[in-house]
Amino acid sequence: MQRLTRSSKNRSLKSVIDDFFSLKNTEGNIIREAPPVPLKEIFRWFWPYTENYRKWILVGLIFIALKPLTLSGTVWLLQIFIDNVLDARDLGPLLWIVLLYFGLSLAGGIFSFSGTYVTNWVGQKFVLSLRAKLFRHLQHLPLHFFEGRKLGDIIARLTGDIASIERLIVSGATSALSYLFQLIIFIGMLFFMEWKLALVSLIVVPMFYMVTRFFSVRMKLASRERSRRMGAINSLAEEGFSNISLMQAFNQENQEASKFQDQNVAAYDAKMTKVRLKATFSPTVSLIETGGTLIVMVFGAFLLMQNEVTIGILVAFLTLLRRLYSPVRGLSRLLNTIFSASASAERVIEFMEEEPEAANEAGKKINNDEGSIVFRNVSFSYPNKKRKVLSGISFRVDPGETVALVGASGVGKSTIVKMLMRFYVPDEGEILLNDHSLKDVDIKSLRDNIAVVFQESLIFDGTIRENIAYGRPGADDAEIIEAAKKADAHEFIREFPEGYDTNVGQKGRNLSGGQQQRIAIARAMIRDASVVILDEPAEGLDGATEQRVMQPMIRLMENTATLMITHNLRSARMADKIVYLEKGGSSEIGTHEELMEQNGSYKKLYTAQQGEETPAPQHGALAVR
Repeated sequence: MQRLTRSSKNRSLKSVIDDFFSLKNTEGNIIREAPPVPLKEIFRWFWPYTENYRKWILVGLIFIALKPLTLSGTVWLLQIFIDNVLDARDLGPLLWIVLLYFGLSLAGGIFSFSGTYVTNWVGQKFVLSLRAKLFRHLQHLPLHFFEGRKLGDIIARLTGDIASIERLIVSGATSALSYLFQLIIFIGMLFFMEWKLALVSLIVVPMFYMVTRFFSVRMKLASRERSRRMGAINSLAEEGFSNISLMQAFNQENQEASKFQDQNVAAYDAKMTKVRLKATFSPTVSLIETGGTLIVMVFGAFLLMQNEVTIGILVAFLTLLRRLYSPVRGLSRLLNTIFSASASAERVIEFMEEEPEAANEAGKKINNDEGSIVFRNVSFSYPNKKRKVLSGISFRVDPGETVALVGASGVGKSTIVKMLMRFYVPDEGEILLNDHSLKDVDIKSLRDNIAVVFQESLIFDGTIRENIAYGRPGADDAEIIEAAKKADAHEFIREFPEGYDTNVGQKGRNLSGGQQQRIAIARAMIRDASVVILDEPAEGLDGATEQRVMQPMIRLMENTATLMITHNLRSARMADKIVYLEKGGSSEIGTHEELMEQNGSYKKLYTAQQGEETPAPQHGALAVR
């Protein structure tokens, strides 16, 4: 589906609102606006999610339709009471009028409760279904989508914006039909009572529409702005509290608070713009409603003097007229709600239009017997970037071999990992895993055959047991403990009072850096994959912790094709082969000794990096692992 671009009409309306209501467009916007989408297109997107609940929507509508019938009945009884009891001074009909009035009121209450309960139940089921659908959709979007988005804004669209869509698609649609039922029944009853008065009462209806249209379009723009600002607030809060130690260490509390306040004030301005619109709208509608009632009162008094209506008819008509204006007012408010909620729908549609990565489920399944990696003349540039990160990269990792990728920051080491995991697809060349071209392989099968230890341990908030088993869901306790032992994690896990059931906290904050990394290694070990990727696995660890982590990492690499990404040449020296990367491509390939003999860039970097450090293990250390 093609993205819709903002129309010039919307631009002009927004400028009017900015000028008239002082809606500020503060500096430092961090969340861009979603492209506008017509209301008809919004319903085409989201109405299918009600498919399993439409029969219940129909049931709710039946209850909703019955309620105005009971209301009309009570008004009709009011007319009979005035004309046949009060005016006639006859108490004979009073008993059945009272009993019937009570029965209709009781039925109206039952219909109201049933309709409200059913429609709200359907609405929450809709939210449940749509939120789960969006979450699954987001999970399968390519990595570059998340690299270009604020996490807080993604969460805002997944929570608040989804709830707003329900108010548009389910609650809004059922409310609109409810109001239409009331209008049809009440107008029909008015014409039944006195057609002349009914015609006069409808004079003000076009005014309701014009006023509603004027305000609702402007409310939508204010709502779009507030939704965008709330996404920015969520993003700033999530980012700030996730990096609270950095913020405090560099005394940046005031600067972060200032950025947060800028977006907070912008959200406040947008909200107050909407409040001013609603506050102006409500008395305007009331004024129109009062005018319509006064016109009917004057004309009704004239008809009463002409003996064309009775007092009972006139009182009942005015009572029913007030009930008629209630759904008219409701429709007016509903239009404002619809236009406001459509702003949230546009934000969700923007995400749902993103194409998920191709799973290639019909592709080949990789066996897990023997791992190998081959890069053949691979070139790559990131989306919307002209400069190539990699150009003509070629190397191979044979079964049981460890190859280290080294080089300065920004030369594409991590990009190679992302392409091997199929997060990105090369522009040119070919990548093979276990002798299968990645473009022909089922992604799930591909990733099932790879174990990764990232630079960041990426620990989930949960128990140690759950984090290790994340590598292979369904693993039993014996397998989890065995993986922990191989990762040298079992001993420190046993020291916790709750052992493997210890909660590690968000991002593993209850564990030290070395403990986190050993949990990550255990998670990779339990996967029992034929290919291992180590992406700066010892980065940020002190020397003693690094040595402690390297031993289980050596066990992880046994009998696998291992690709080690590192800028630490002490670790790289342990590999069977080293690929030295410079901007755009690989310039030197060989063992540590071979590259040192070449007297090239690798030797210069190694010499500069070593300085007076303790001599590293000799080449071949992995051979005795």
